Amino acid sequence: MNSKKRTAVIAIILIIAIGNYTRIIDHGAIRAVEFLSIFVIGALTSLLIREVATIIKQK
Repeated sequence: MNSKKRTAVIAIILIIAIGNYTRIIDHGAIRAVEFLSIFVIGALTSLLIREVATIIKQK
């Protein structure tokens, strides 16, 4: 898979993860599901930043 396709896939998955996080009802305390969602959003964001940096570095 080339770098641009991988970047697009990561971006789409990140958008889906953010959308799922916004659907979680907030009760004031962070549950395990919310923590996992926040962790996944952070991990996907770091992967996306790394892919974008790789694309810029190759040019």
